[in-house]
Amino acid sequence: MKEISIREYGFILMSDELQNSSDIDKCYVNKADWLFLEKYAFSNTKENRFIRPASFNGQKSFQVVNFVGVISTPQGTHIEILPKISEETQEKKASRDLLWKMLNAVNKLPFIETTEADLKLFNKPLPEVLINRFLKTLASLVRQGIRKDYHRIESEERFLKGRLLVAQQLRQPLGKQHHFQIAYDIFSDNRAENRLLHSALIQIANWSKAEENQKLARELRFAFNEVPKSNNYKMDFGLWKDTRDMVAYRPLLPWVRLILNQESPFTIKDNHEGISFLFPMEKLFEEYVGKQLQKYLTPKGYMVKTQLQSRHLSSNPKAFLLKPDLAILKDNECKAILDTKWKLIDHNATYSNGEDDPKSGISQADMYQMFAYGHKYLNGSGDLFLIYPKWENFNQSLKQPFTLGTNLNLHVVPFCLVHDTELPLTLIKMLDEKQPQL
Repeated sequence: MKEISIREYGFILMSDELQNSSDIDKCYVNKADWLFLEKYAFSNTKENRFIRPASFNGQKSFQVVNFVGVISTPQGTHIEILPKISEETQEKKASRDLLWKMLNAVNKLPFIETTEADLKLFNKPLPEVLINRFLKTLASLVRQGIRKDYHRIESEERFLKGRLLVAQQLRQPLGKQHHFQIAYDIFSDNRAENRLLHSALIQIANWSKAEENQKLARELRFAFNEVPKSNNYKMDFGLWKDTRDMVAYRPLLPWVRLILNQESPFTIKDNHEGISFLFPMEKLFEEYVGKQLQKYLTPKGYMVKTQLQSRHLSSNPKAFLLKPDLAILKDNECKAILDTKWKLIDHNATYSNGEDDPKSGISQADMYQMFAYGHKYLNGSGDLFLIYPKWENFNQSLKQPFTLGTNLNLHVVPFCLVHDTELPLTLIKMLDEKQPQL
């Protein structure tokens, strides 16, 4: 098994020889892994494509796009994709910690799951997606029938059954010689794998809030009525068998480890067949910023709404719905419109002749979008905010807001993913003072 870490927009290259790269912007896989990834790189569903064909120094490669998470191949290779938070080389642990911090704060985002089947796009709360996937995999096993096994019972009985334990019988006291010390085998559901599965079912029944998942969990627990829950996870995981008759249990092992050990998807180390978790970074950033703004602005009397859908670019006929990422309201009045962009912009950007570039890497399409938001949601007067991640070349707001109308200003501001309070507190101060300056 091979473990690889790479960040967004890094390159994946093929090598027949085992190669380990310390460069977080490139990695190497063998031919079998390459062929597994190839079908996704050339997928016709571009919106679900997490890698694309590319060239690296003249060599054929795949480039990871703006998804983060983990890809596991059937050969057991785990490719961990981390967020790109700097142009410089970044620490893997810091990026991993940041990603998990963001995922812990967000409870709803589109979620791509890849297996040997085609990619599918979900729009459910992340924990419920994980639970639903486990339950459906377990339901498939139950339909095939859970495995039983023989295990030895040694006991003292009034009847003779199985094998007489002669040594123990000879040591019987005189008053108990009519009792037999015996050993016999029973064919039972009570085996380590089923005990762990039953324990996992109990755990997710406590976690899940979705009616569909709760219903399926209750139905599946009937199949484990005769199975006690595990009292020693470590011991039972050690007894988990991977023999030919247990093939149907293999896909469940990483899920059971995830549920019972409460590990993140990024720490699964089992050699299983292609279970992967991928998250669109733009959506994750948008959801995370929204959560942090709600956390700090709501106690101050402001309401942070996501994905407003009350205005159209054309009012007659009504068409081209406008959906800004975030809006700040007070007393039912829209005070500001905000849009998040997962992109590293540079406040030191210059033209080829050396002159300062006032655009700083902001796309013209984004400006047109914000212009439309300002005129439709703020009636051409107020404050708009474009929010980008903070990094070394964009560590403070652009000095001057863009003027998009007589009283309509667009502020371009950084969001610090380490110190989450910076932007919320600045917004509170600006809104309270009614000063459109950062």
